[in-house]
Amino acid sequence: MKKDNFKCKLFIYCVVIAVLIGVMFFLFNFGKSRLKKEELAYTKTGSINYVTYLKNNSHYTSSYLEDDYNFVANLIDYFNVDYNYTYVLNESINYKINYEVVGLLEIYDSENDTKPIEKKTYQLSEKETKNGNGQVINVELFNNKIDYANYNKVIQEWKKEISPNATLKVTFNVNWTGFSTTLNKEISDSYSDTLTIPISDKTINISKPNKTDTSGVIKNETSLNRGLVIMMISLGFMIFVVTVLLIITVINHFKCKSKYEMKISKILREFDRAITEAKGRFIRDENIHYIEISEFMELMDVHDNLNEPIIYYKNDENSSIFTVRNGNDIYYWTINRKDYDIN
Repeated sequence: MKKDNFKCKLFIYCVVIAVLIGVMFFLFNFGKSRLKKEELAYTKTGSINYVTYLKNNSHYTSSYLEDDYNFVANLIDYFNVDYNYTYVLNESINYKINYEVVGLLEIYDSENDTKPIEKKTYQLSEKETKNGNGQVINVELFNNKIDYANYNKVIQEWKKEISPNATLKVTFNVNWTGFSTTLNKEISDSYSDTLTIPISDKTINISKPNKTDTSGVIKNETSLNRGLVIMMISLGFMIFVVTVLLIITVINHFKCKSKYEMKISKILREFDRAITEAKGRFIRDENIHYIEISEFMELMDVHDNLNEPIIYYKNDENSSIFTVRNGNDIYYWTINRKDYDIN
């Protein structure tokens, strides 16, 4: 008996696809159960506070004034400014922090305030960098002196030419980056706050910057392990290839088969247990008695009665012969293409 190669290939391909799909589902569920869902809580505060120191005068008994005053410009000597930034995490991290204080003096013609006639930048606190480790990232700059009289001198020079309108913008900048082991990624923050000081007015009102006070949670982006993703992609590609081969096998099996060929295939498939395929053509022998059978099922009855195998000969492209031999007698049934393929 000859095994049906098509059935064998079909079965193998289906088993391979089923195994690969099963492995892929297992890996997906395994990876999904290990998705990182950690989060990191934080609180952040930032503030600018200042005290105005005065020149010697007969108006005030104190040498300085707190904020929320309307200041007489000619009485101001300097400002004492404190800067603070604090970022608190619920995990210790390694971090790198950069910070600076920059002043920008902008001078406008009071009759045209669309474009400045002069801009000057002052590095009030040099750029600093520091590394650290901990849950608290902190920058505190105390007693930074802003000499109001120096900036006022610049304005006095411009007053000879125009009626100037000037503002000093003092900005505190902080940037840091660090690595969180909880989230397994780099985290960072940027902070900037500005104190605006009018320069040219006779009396000035300084708006105290609002204190920053926020809290929140940094969430980790859920993602599958890179190796797991690569493995799943590879398995997906293998499933695709095996599926294509399965489709090609099925197509090739049924491709362009005539009714004659389909009839023979059906017989060989349904009665595989009883049929043996012979190599070469059927050759007649003068010493043999040939008995022609009109239907294949009658030949099956002969096979069952004699317990002899049915021999299949592919005689040529247009005819095939099935035989059962019993001594010098050969029972045979012929199938011809012309009887099935009618144009």
